[in-house]
Amino acid sequence: MDEKIEVILIDVGNSSVKTTEVVNGEFINTRVWTEGLSSVLAHYRATPIMISSVRKLPEELELNDNITVLSHLIKLPIKLDYDTPETLGADRIAAAVGVMEKFPEENNLIIDLGTCMTIDLVEKGGIFKGGVIAPGLKMRMKSMAHFTDKLPDISSEWEHIMSGELGKSTKQCLFSGSYWGIIHEINGVLQTLRQDFTSLNTILTGGDAHFFESKLKAHIFAGSKIVQRGLYRIWKYQQ
Repeated sequence: MDEKIEVILIDVGNSSVKTTEVVNGEFINTRVWTEGLSSVLAHYRATPIMISSVRKLPEELELNDNITVLSHLIKLPIKLDYDTPETLGADRIAAAVGVMEKFPEENNLIIDLGTCMTIDLVEKGGIFKGGVIAPGLKMRMKSMAHFTDKLPDISSEWEHIMSGELGKSTKQCLFSGSYWGIIHEINGVLQTLRQDFTSLNTILTGGDAHFFESKLKAHIFAGSKIVQRGLYRIWKYQQ
């Protein structure tokens, strides 16, 4: 007999909808959907749902007792030291909670490499202090092609163009500016923050994280479960 699903965690990103089932506190059956959110909700209509979304959601979701939508307005197990919490992405909140759940006694720096790159500081004790939002890897490549007449878009072929920090062709130069630029940005933020924090736990996550794992100094590769861990903790916190 199948064990009962406690809750469905739904992570609505810029480019996909991801679901994870939670059974006895374990994350199973993670799935990326090609269909829209309405199809996902219809599929799981009889199950409790916890949603994090970087997109605007239909207002009627807030009225469904079976669905909890993550925002700064619900009870959170961390404090948001942020001037505009209403603009803070739900994915960043979920990641911060997930990291604090795993490393509660550390100052944590979360580096999320996806469509955008975000770098967020969560102080020991669970205080979200703010961070950085910057273009992600493919966004950098696409934007240079979009805003110029002659530069090519290498976003679909960059893995075949990879080079050192100094490119020997225009495509290699575009790769270098995008890829190595991200590495130097991250290392610059780390260098600055380590002047104030002698102990700083650095967590690397996001869809593009594995491309950078070997190039960044002193980090923990957290894979893709940080947001799910945070969503589950927040859902439990509402009970």
